[in-house]
Amino acid sequence: MSDDVMIRMNQIYKKFNQLEVLKGIDLEVKRGEVLAIIGPSGSGKSTLLRCLNRLETIEKGTIEVEGEFLVQEKNSITTYTDAVTAKMILGKMGMVFQQFNLFPHMTVLENLIEAPILVKNMKSGDIIPVAEQLLAKVGLLDKRDVYPSRLSGGQKQRVAIARALTMKPDIMLFDEPTSALDPELTGEVLKTMRQLAEEHMTMIVVTHEMAFAREVANKVIFMADGEIVEQGNPQSLFANPQELRTKSFLQNML
Repeated sequence: MSDDVMIRMNQIYKKFNQLEVLKGIDLEVKRGEVLAIIGPSGSGKSTLLRCLNRLETIEKGTIEVEGEFLVQEKNSITTYTDAVTAKMILGKMGMVFQQFNLFPHMTVLENLIEAPILVKNMKSGDIIPVAEQLLAKVGLLDKRDVYPSRLSGGQKQRVAIARALTMKPDIMLFDEPTSALDPELTGEVLKTMRQLAEEHMTMIVVTHEMAFAREVANKVIFMADGEIVEQGNPQSLFANPQELRTKSFLQNML
């Protein structure tokens, strides 16, 4: 794997019972690239992301992260790596979900420092300054001692992004991070994500925000029915889609 390829997924197949949700997906993400995945609901976008960080397991295929195999196919048998290697690989990726998944009984700061202390055995004295810096970065340092119930949806999602960043991931995965938000709160979350993109964070973003995909992503993938129908740079894909399904989807969305 060349140094600049961060993620490679080959021939990914995933079923739920008899329903085939992913049908032979191939995907490559380079260092510092922002990949936006768009497509109708039920097209397999979120499942693809969940397979990447092992919230779902695949039936078939190969997933490689920074040159390490999370799962690979050998002699037509699909095998996941051992627990230690998997933990190391998954530690390179931070995930932000639709629902913010903050711990309600912990303050904002406690939410941020929990994983580094538990997973990386960091001392709270070492991680608190990092957490405060990240809260400042997402514009929420003044909320450090507040409980999540006192935050707006947009604030919760920015805390969730800051929390993922405390683990110092190389890659950030976003699963429709604004779909649970009111339109006026969506902007503040996208602004935070835009800032990460400007800092060349490698990002995969499943999104319904076409403007974000067009302006911030380096590459856009359009998925439908568990397949990649079309991919390319945002300018050409939005201005001149080649596939009929892409065209009709974009006409509905734009």
